[in-house]
Amino acid sequence: MTSPHADFQSVLSFWFSLRKPGKKDDVRVGSNLGESYRLARAGELDSWGDEHRPRLALILLLDQVPRHLFRDRPEAYDTDREAQELTARFLHEGGWEGFAPLERYYAAVPWMHAEDIERQERINPLIHELVQEDSSLLPSAGIADLYLATIRRFGRFPHRNAILGRPGTTAEQAFLQREWRRLKRAVYRK
Repeated sequence: MTSPHADFQSVLSFWFSLRKPGKKDDVRVGSNLGESYRLARAGELDSWGDEHRPRLALILLLDQVPRHLFRDRPEAYDTDREAQELTARFLHEGGWEGFAPLERYYAAVPWMHAEDIERQERINPLIHELVQEDSSLLPSAGIADLYLATIRRFGRFPHRNAILGRPGTTAEQAFLQREWRRLKRAVYRK
């Protein structure tokens, strides 16, 4: 049963009103979308996946919102698989053709978050296509390239190791100490 407080359009309106969502927005995201996230995580909003715009809202709730609610904690990744399956539906069925480039980006980003080389390789060109339509997404293409290169190199994101309680390899630790932050900063400066 869907809560009367959960409304996909409110989720979309709030999310797309944020200017470059990031750590600074954690409290606002939590207070505005925390309850909707809990409903989505419990499966109470699964019906949103059946239609295109509600599906985008559900992707935001399952992919972006937990990263704000649980920053630097393992729970940030608890609903990644569900978000990735919703992205797969867009990629296989279509339906996002009428979306603005930024909306398509957020519909695609769960595959950028995937520790899966096939998904990374499939989504990377799409992110680059979006940049051709909207140059403000240029840093996103750089991040997509960095994520793809990281998955090709390690098969996972080493920056998640400590958060997820995974042991890191010597090569991963060296990468995090010498390369990761520098590479991310370079992407955002473009």
